[in-house]
Amino acid sequence: MRWTASLRVLLCLLLLVLPVRPQIPTPLARCGPRTTQGEWPQNLPPSEQSPSDIFVRPTVDMAQLQHDAKELADLSASVPADINRVNRGLLPKDVIEKLRRIEKLSKRLRTGLTQ
Repeated sequence: MRWTASLRVLLCLLLLVLPVRPQIPTPLARCGPRTTQGEWPQNLPPSEQSPSDIFVRPTVDMAQLQHDAKELADLSASVPADINRVNRGLLPKDVIEKLRRIEKLSKRLRTGLTQ
C-alpha cells in the first residue's frame, strides 16, 4: 500500500517535469531579419558627419518676438480694467477680441521659443 502511494507521487512528478525538460536547453531566437556588420549605423565624430545629418534649427526672428512680447504685455495689462468694467455691468466690445489676440500672441511666442 505504501509503495503504491509513493509510486503515484513519483509518476505525477515525472508527468509534470518531463514536458518541461525539452524546453530548457533551447536558446532564445532573434526576432526579425539578421543584419550584417556593414548595415549598422556608424557613430562618427561631428567633423566627419555630412551636413545633411546635422539638424539645423530654424532661425527665429528675435525682433518679431520682441514686438510680440511687448504687444502681449500691453494687452494683458489692460485686461484687469476691462474686467472691472464687466463687474459694473459694462461689456467693452473689444474685450473678447483682445483676449483672442492674447492667445494668438502667446502661442506664437511659445512656438518661436521652443523651435
